[in-house]
Amino acid sequence: MARYTPPLTLLPRPTRAHADVRYTCGTSPGRTLAATGSFDSAPALASCVSLAGGGGVETVRYADGGRSVIVIENATTARVAGVLVVLQSGRVTEGRSAGHPVRRTVTALPRQLPTDCLTTGLTGADSNVQLEILP
Repeated sequence: MARYTPPLTLLPRPTRAHADVRYTCGTSPGRTLAATGSFDSAPALASCVSLAGGGGVETVRYADGGRSVIVIENATTARVAGVLVVLQSGRVTEGRSAGHPVRRTVTALPRQLPTDCLTTGLTGADSNVQLEILP
């Protein structure tokens, strides 16, 4: 789940997003490892209908005690049938897989009615995240 500060309205304004994510990591054929991620975006101009930016930092903590710090540098956004799709890329800067490139795909649906953009604003979204640490 992602939370927006301040809430998204129809007018773009500097906004931060925070998301807590659960991952199941493939470590080798037939083996997985649970992990959690905590993502904090850099301030970006965002509204209910647009996003400029999308970078930030994610810390991934693995069930075996390891961790990776990931810096997201580039993002492309699109809306498809009401679903926000964010394609992000960056690099692992610390910990497990340091130096490796990363691809992160986020699909998000608002948790509120679209009409809330006109009043209180959207405070968050239910998100699915796929994180790939590339060779």
